[in-house]
Amino acid sequence: MNFFEKMKQLTGVDLNDVQKQAVRLTEGPLLLLASPGSGKTTTLNMKIGYLLLVKKVKAENILAITFSKASAHDMEERFELFFGKLTRDRVAFSTIHSFAYKVVREYFWKNQINYQLIEGNAPEQLHKKVMIRNLFTEQMKTAPTEDEMEEILSYISFVKNRMVPDDQLSKVACSIKSAGKIYQAYEAFKRQNPQNLLLDFDDMLTYCLDILQNDAEIRQKYQTLYDYVLTDESQDNSVVQHEIVELLAAPKNNLCVVADDDQSIFMWRGADVKKLLQFQQTYPNGKVLTMAQNYRSTKEIVDTANVFIKRNKNRYDKTMFTENRQGEKIEIHNMRRYDLQLNYVVEAIQKAEKPKEVVVLYRNNSSAIRLVDLLEKKDIPFYMKDVDVKFFKHWIVEDILNFMRLSYNDKRVDILERIYSKMNAYIKKAQIQQLLRTEEDASCFDRLLKNVHAPYQEQALRKAKKNIREMNVLPPDEAIQLIRDKLGYDKTLINRAEHLGLNEENLLSIVSQLEHIAEGLPDLAAFANRLNELEEIMKTSKFNKNENVATLSTMHSSKGLEFDTVYMLDLVDGVIPSKDDVKAYKNDEPEKMEEAVRLFYVGMTRARHHLELLTYNQKDEEKTQPSAFIEDVKKIMLGEKVGELKLTDRVEEKAPQRAKTTITNKAYQQKKVRDIPEDAIKDARDLQRGTLVQHKVYEQGFVKKVDGNEIEIMFDHYGIKKFMVDFCLQQGMLRPVTNK
Repeated sequence: MNFFEKMKQLTGVDLNDVQKQAVRLTEGPLLLLASPGSGKTTTLNMKIGYLLLVKKVKAENILAITFSKASAHDMEERFELFFGKLTRDRVAFSTIHSFAYKVVREYFWKNQINYQLIEGNAPEQLHKKVMIRNLFTEQMKTAPTEDEMEEILSYISFVKNRMVPDDQLSKVACSIKSAGKIYQAYEAFKRQNPQNLLLDFDDMLTYCLDILQNDAEIRQKYQTLYDYVLTDESQDNSVVQHEIVELLAAPKNNLCVVADDDQSIFMWRGADVKKLLQFQQTYPNGKVLTMAQNYRSTKEIVDTANVFIKRNKNRYDKTMFTENRQGEKIEIHNMRRYDLQLNYVVEAIQKAEKPKEVVVLYRNNSSAIRLVDLLEKKDIPFYMKDVDVKFFKHWIVEDILNFMRLSYNDKRVDILERIYSKMNAYIKKAQIQQLLRTEEDASCFDRLLKNVHAPYQEQALRKAKKNIREMNVLPPDEAIQLIRDKLGYDKTLINRAEHLGLNEENLLSIVSQLEHIAEGLPDLAAFANRLNELEEIMKTSKFNKNENVATLSTMHSSKGLEFDTVYMLDLVDGVIPSKDDVKAYKNDEPEKMEEAVRLFYVGMTRARHHLELLTYNQKDEEKTQPSAFIEDVKKIMLGEKVGELKLTDRVEEKAPQRAKTTITNKAYQQKKVRDIPEDAIKDARDLQRGTLVQHKVYEQGFVKKVDGNEIEIMFDHYGIKKFMVDFCLQQGMLRPVTNK
């Protein structure tokens, strides 16, 4: 009985011909291109088992490198499942960072060099973020915002992982003009004492590569030790990681690289798909095999995704296929407004028989905030993969809370100091300094009125004082509107975006999200508490990981996962593809746009049976346009040819005029009728001002206003919500409430 027959008998794993070929090819370089759902983890484990059981290779002579700790753990579990009873040998599954750290520690010990890690649990005074914050302040003469900190940290990591030389630093895109100088100052600071180096996590990689290149003893030790090197998820490896793997595998070059160039989505972390595309240039005698059979998804999903990804030019020419059944059509929903998208998804999760088999995907973490708010209000538990709560620490959130704090006590100079430049009261820094130097039990505004710096400031200060005090008795959503309009905060954000090179829409979107969270809350204190609640809810959602609940995830974090049902949200131009993607594409720099295509493809291929793509025409006051990728999917489903150009024909055009009555596409309008309650309101004439109604999501309320095809309903617990009349009637969203 051969190895494959034995494995089939013992484990139930029946490899296809390409998978068997990949397992048998043990000598020399091999690039194994693995399409989504093609069984790459199983094949890689079988290859390791083949090396141990058939080729009689010692476990310590095999190095298996994975992208993340989670991947390493998954590989170990699979290996134990397949081979735990067949051999006592255990191959080391290691992340590239873990291996690099091992090499670095060995080199430092050998050369008696002391070092200190400055990430993770490092002391605060020696922490990477503290150093960079100080260097930023020193260089820019102002403390960085959270956005700027995130950008400079990403810039530094990218530069290291891409091995960008100093004379090319200015060519790396970054809105912070002195990013290169801050990076160089940071590196110099860490190396100022050669016998006591400071190291961040990226340094593990750069030092490891330098050691392998220049220390012949250590290099030869590991090259001799590892006869076989296997790497998983190699499309995610950065340039420096690829270089380390190539050095380790040499000179025998018994290297198996498992990757999918179509799923390379971490360019911003330094990943470079070009290294995969140049595999046969690096290894002229190397072989390339393609595992293109998808075992995960229905034929409809596989065929559509396969055509969609082919629009990218910089990729291996391959055709993903499946022998699975045809399945349901992909559904595309074009909602009139953003909030209808959220309502729809929440209702779908409520109805799901197996919520654990449902995932909601979005490109940006900010998309999750209002979704989490609505899920919690409906008492629907969820699991959030890779929780990111930076939103609640954002300087805009802090600004809004400070305006509210000042409304409780406008004598607080310390609070006014944080926001005086963000309201239209024409307050000067010198005036604030004067207030701080003197103590007086009076309103800051009254004190400022004693010494105005210009005639027009007197009127502005009186208005500001009135508005700040009025804010205290308003519902929080109206208080935020007052901050935005009467205190001029929106204008401040627009000006800051222009002067600092920030994304204006993103900044205004944060305030809009706060306004929506505030809806229906009784007072400002309740709003502040709600933000704390949401942050805690998101953090603790990790404890629901193995429960029967829906998953929320960014598209990036979803790679490697699969679900019966996938909802992809916020599929609008400006989000995916982003404005930066489009700008680069127009400048004949296709890399970002191609990665956006790959990201969309990754999202689509998470679905086994049911895939829904959601877009909308308006978010808050902003008109939006459905993603160009949505149009491509529509064409593919209709059998139309998706042109070579025109990755995004519509991106090049002005936004088309939309019919005001557009609500959803045909597929959405034909949604299962059996879900509509028998007593649902089906006639617009039954919706009059004052009518009591029961909504599927928001429960009981009364009709406040009907204006053409739009209806306003005041709900008992959620405040005023607006809906499309046609949508409510067609979907049976409203039922009559009879007065008793």
